[in-house]
Amino acid sequence: MENTNIETFKAKAQGNGWPTKVNITDTEWKLQLDEPVEEGGLNSGANPMQYFVASLAGCQNEQAQVVIEELSLKIGQIDINIEIDLDLSGFMGMSDHSNDSYKAVRMDVIVTGEASDADIKAMGEKVDARCPILALLRNSGCKIESNWRKK
Repeated sequence: MENTNIETFKAKAQGNGWPTKVNITDTEWKLQLDEPVEEGGLNSGANPMQYFVASLAGCQNEQAQVVIEELSLKIGQIDINIEIDLDLSGFMGMSDHSNDSYKAVRMDVIVTGEASDADIKAMGEKVDARCPILALLRNSGCKIESNWRKK
């Protein structure tokens, strides 16, 4: 039986050597990635890892909204703070590959609303288990520290 839950996401990118600015085209939004000047860029946009961290934050928030509805919670705001440690040895050519380059993720999520500490903990566990971007990091062997708490 065919899996009907598959959605395909696409991007086309164009890079033109140095500086490192890349425009993502073929979308309805203008996305531009770059690097700081000291790393060969023009600092005209976030770098790829900043977009990746932002993607994780966005995915966590979106998944939280689904879980909030499922659990019938009354949540007003979710503040998501994320740090990701990345070993750049492979990227910089000091290693033959970038496998196992993600070392640690620290997420501190502060939830405001009418929910108990137990409800927020259960919500966080569901969100973390179902977020596909966090799953990429988990499956890479990255250490994940996730703290969901009530404000």
